[in-house]
Amino acid sequence: MTFPHLESSTVELFRYTVASADMFYAELEQRDVFVGSDESGHIRIWGETANNNSSLKVDLCRVFLEYSLYCASWCNSAEAHYHMESFGERLGHRLASYLKQNPQLLTGENPALGALECLFGSIGACYSTDHIEAGMRFLVTECPLEDAAKRLGVPNLELARHGINAMCRRMLLDMSPALIVKTSPAASAQFMFTLREAVAA
Repeated sequence: MTFPHLESSTVELFRYTVASADMFYAELEQRDVFVGSDESGHIRIWGETANNNSSLKVDLCRVFLEYSLYCASWCNSAEAHYHMESFGERLGHRLASYLKQNPQLLTGENPALGALECLFGSIGACYSTDHIEAGMRFLVTECPLEDAAKRLGVPNLELARHGINAMCRRMLLDMSPALIVKTSPAASAQFMFTLREAVAA
């Protein structure tokens, strides 16, 4: 994946431990996750090795696949899902904070929907939106996650999807606390988010 020139608004989100396919039980390294905007005003999210080698950038799909492999390498399935969800929620919280501080990056009048469009647009996914009763449905029709998993030889697709769902849910609730958010199951090949406004009692 190529990374266009980024503006100076780049923000470091946090650092995670990497266990790539060829390093499963070998020495681990760390990667920093960043978010920024390019010259066209689109957000970019990527990881770099923590040794400041900015030439080794990876996209968001690989970030989740790497972390899923790391979790699977040292804990059981239940623990891996817990850590993956925590990872996704931390990313989602920080992304929401970044987008709220940079509202010019959001399109349309709905900040939650705009945040999803920014996020999935940043990885080159195709998506559609539909109006449903009292809300919206956001469906990702083509996501590069599966292709990235095949290239890396990473088997933990469901775990990576679980983390992405957690990231999106946290980001949406931070953007619009009154939302009711429903995500597709992690076993599903597609990401789908149903957004409804909570009804006041």
